[in-house]
Amino acid sequence: MSHSAPATKLAQLLAAFPELREHGKPALLLHPHLGDPKPEDSSVGGPLLWPTGEPWPTCDLLHHGYGLRDGAVEGRFDEPIALHPVLQLFAGDLPDGHTLPGNAELLQVLWCPSDHPEPPDADGHGYTPWLTMRWRHDTTDLRPLEEQPYPHTSARDYMLPPCVVAIEEITDYPSDAFLPEELADRIEEWEDDVPQAGHVIPRPSYFDDVAHRPGMKFGGYQPWGLTDPSPVECDCGTPMEHLLQIDSMEPGGLERLVISRGYSLGLHYCPTSPDHPHHTVMQ
Repeated sequence: MSHSAPATKLAQLLAAFPELREHGKPALLLHPHLGDPKPEDSSVGGPLLWPTGEPWPTCDLLHHGYGLRDGAVEGRFDEPIALHPVLQLFAGDLPDGHTLPGNAELLQVLWCPSDHPEPPDADGHGYTPWLTMRWRHDTTDLRPLEEQPYPHTSARDYMLPPCVVAIEEITDYPSDAFLPEELADRIEEWEDDVPQAGHVIPRPSYFDDVAHRPGMKFGGYQPWGLTDPSPVECDCGTPMEHLLQIDSMEPGGLERLVISRGYSLGLHYCPTSPDHPHHTVMQ
């Protein structure tokens, strides 16, 4: 689907339901595509700038998959697995008006590129990568590593190739379950109100064409579909905010990425404190 197709369908829906505008939220599609990012660049799957003296994160959780001793299906490896870069995003690369939470200068997201039966950050799902993230408020001590640690064991689908990003500003919209019920009902009736005879182009679907845009997305709304929509709350009781969407099989460089059976993984953070544990939601 071209970049203009969702915009055209959104324009049709906004013309019919202008009150939808109040439910829009600014977001960024990152559009990763194969390239040669440097450690000083925003990237997906690329090399990271890393603080001098800070250990590279590793994983010693229970894993599911190949490479375990004695043919086991689930277990722990003798050596912890080095995490693999998912995203490095500099605040200076964001379009005007967009910032990183807490006015951070840099966000770094890494994951253990294997399936975990019960990831500690999972919100009701399993058998996905386990993520960690770092908020950097001062980048003066960050240096390119001479040799970036590489995971000794990984699932092929989760090893992201180095990609540069082409950031696109969008307005994202929530699942229809989070719209006022009366508005959602009217949109559904409008979508179904198409003559059945002749060659008629169906009206756009709010859920399929406009809501929770697919792709590698910063901000915006969490997609729903695998399960019923539900609030995502921090352990402190604060509603969490959607930070990053990592989607399966995105054209341009991530076609090989398949999360579980082809879903997306949403990363949520607590706006009260970046030190509170994040949650992930697979849909």
